Amino acid sequence: MNVNYKNRWYDKYPDLSRSLEELKGLKKQDRDKLIHGLKDIILDYDNELFDKHVLEFPMTYRRRWYDKDPFSWLVINALEYVDEDLITDIILYLEEKLQILV
Repeated sequence: MNVNYKNRWYDKYPDLSRSLEELKGLKKQDRDKLIHGLKDIILDYDNELFDKHVLEFPMTYRRRWYDKDPFSWLVINALEYVDEDLITDIILYLEEKLQILV
């Protein structure tokens, strides 16, 4: 079990938490496609979300798999600033795509 479980903002969404953990195990090419899809969903929802919140993103933490990739880091940290409806859309997107890849 992940030692960070219940310490991450997204752990309050078990389906999102599980999907993000599954992303970690994908081939980089497949993971990057899904991360780009997340970015597109976020930008369709609010095309200024990244600009509005990027300065609030944690800069000192480098513990998680996505912290090592700047693009993944940006997209996954942006999810913390979206509303419940978009979280639901993100979860559905990830579950659908991961079902095909895993």
